[in-house]
Amino acid sequence: MKKPKLLDAFAILRWTQKEKGWKRVRELLELAQKGREILFMSQINLCEVYYKTIQILGREEAGKFLDAFHLLPITVVHPTDEIIWRAAEIKAEHPMSLADCFAASTALEKEATILTGHPDFKKVEHIVPIEWM
Repeated sequence: MKKPKLLDAFAILRWTQKEKGWKRVRELLELAQKGREILFMSQINLCEVYYKTIQILGREEAGKFLDAFHLLPITVVHPTDEIIWRAAEIKAEHPMSLADCFAASTALEKEATILTGHPDFKKVEHIVPIEWM
C-alpha cells in the first residue's frame, strides 16, 4: 500500500467547489473506497472546512455537508497531546496558520503525505512530505 495521505482544508474545499486540483481528491476518495489508499484529515482542518462552509452556504447546509463528510473514506484524526504540542512547536518555528500546523503535525504522526495547494506548506516541506495540487 502507498504512503497514507492527509487532506488539508485546501484540498477538501477545492474538491467541494470543483476548483483546480479537485479531480485528484476525487481520485484519492475512489481509491480509498476500494481500499487502495488510506486518507486522514485533522479534526482541526475539518473545523476549517465547516466554518468556511457556514460562511458560504449557511449553518444548515454546512451541517448536511458535515454529516455527508463522515460517510467518506477519510479517518478524522482527533488531536492528541503529542499532535497538539508538535503543532505548537511547528507554529513557533514557521510563520503559518495554526490549523496548517495541525495538518503538518498530524501528517507526521500518521507518517502521511499532505495533499494541498496552499503555499504556506512550502515552509514545512523539509519536515513533512507534500503532494502539491
